[in-house]
This record gives sequence, C-alpha cells and structure tokens, in this order.
Amino acid sequence: MLIWLIFYHMFQYLESTRKIAVEKLKLESLAKETEAKVLRAQLNPHFMFNALNSIRALILEDPDRAQKGITQMSNILRSSLLADRRQTVTLGEEMRTVDDYLALEKIRYEERLEVRRNVYPETTNCLVPPMMLQTLVENAIKHGVSKPIKGGFVSIESKLNQNRLEIRISNTGILQDTDSGGFGLKNTERRLKLLFGEDAEFKIYQSAKDVVCAEVLIPMENPKPKEAPVVVNVE
Repeated sequence: MLIWLIFYHMFQYLESTRKIAVEKLKLESLAKETEAKVLRAQLNPHFMFNALNSIRALILEDPDRAQKGITQMSNILRSSLLADRRQTVTLGEEMRTVDDYLALEKIRYEERLEVRRNVYPETTNCLVPPMMLQTLVENAIKHGVSKPIKGGFVSIESKLNQNRLEIRISNTGILQDTDSGGFGLKNTERRLKLLFGEDAEFKIYQSAKDVVCAEVLIPMENPKPKEAPVVVNVE
C-alpha cells in the first residue's frame, strides 16, 4: 500500500507539473503574439503629411503624376493596415511597398535622392515582417539623405547566403545614437526574434566614412541556388 501511495503521488505531481508547463507555454505564446501585433501596429509609416503636401504641389503642375502619387500612397496605407493582420509577407510584397514609398519621397527630394536596388530574384518569395523594410528605408532617408544639402543615396540589397536571407540597407549619413532613432529601429530585432527565433539578427553600423548600413539576417530552411541579381538605379 505504501509503495502504491508513493507512485500515486508521484504521478499526480508529474501530471500537475506537466499541466503547469503547458499553461506556461500557452501564456508565453499568447504574450509573444500580442507583443508582435503591438509592434506591427506601432511601425506604420509616418510621412503622410509630407507626401500629401508633395502631391498637392503637383496637382496643377503635373496632374498625371499627382494621380499616380495618390495611388502609391493608397497602396502604402493598404499595406500598413494589413500589417496588423499578418505576421509575415513576402519580400516581393514588401519591396512593392518600399518602391511606392520611395517614389513619393522622390517627388519631395527630386534629384537629392538617389535610389539603388540590387535584389536577387530568388529572395522575393522569402518571408519578412510587414513594414519592416519600409521603416528602415524611412529611417535611412530621415536621418541620412534629408540632412546633407546635396542629399544622398539609399541602397537596398538582398541575397541568399547558405541558410539565411541577408538584407542590407545602406544610406548616406553618420550613425548617431540608435536609441534615439525611432521606435521602429529599436524594435526591429525584437520583431525578428519573435517571428524567426534567436538565429535572426539585426545590426546597424558605420560601414564607411559617410555611409550607414542596416543589416537584417533571417534563417532559411531551404535556401535556393543564387541567380543573377536584378539591379536598378534610379537617379
């Protein structure tokens, strides 16, 4: 009887411990999902007023371009709203949002903004957090290109390297205190680790005297062979 009671209590203890562990995992999962939704909601674009002013200036001067600008802004707003409902999007979808954003900023900065795009085709189906690249590009223009009198450049590169996706956004500028670089910049790494695990990385550094580089590394399960990149320079 004593042996039976010992085994019974051991079983009850192990079962209780297992239930507590399961509940803990459920709570952690819910907390991470909630945090990810909050972060996505706070990473929406903040340049709408400037874009509207730029489009307003074009209405009489260039109506066709103004109409196109409204369409581009509408696309960005749609992506921003969908970001709160989707954990990830393909890099191709994200790049379309970035392209619309850059087109609107091109209206504002004109020749002061040079855009370089070097994207390997096989990376376009890789998954990334929604609005992440748009936020990094927005920071690149706000803290880099907008400051020099002559403007500067923004470069977007992506490639598959062994078992991970590598994305680099470079821009004219001097790296300042990253803690003051905006909510999106401070939380990029947190978003990556929530969605892709501890192997995901984000870093920002001074890659040259007047060039800042933001680098995103996302682990991939089935990397594909490299192909020739798509290179686009917009001046």
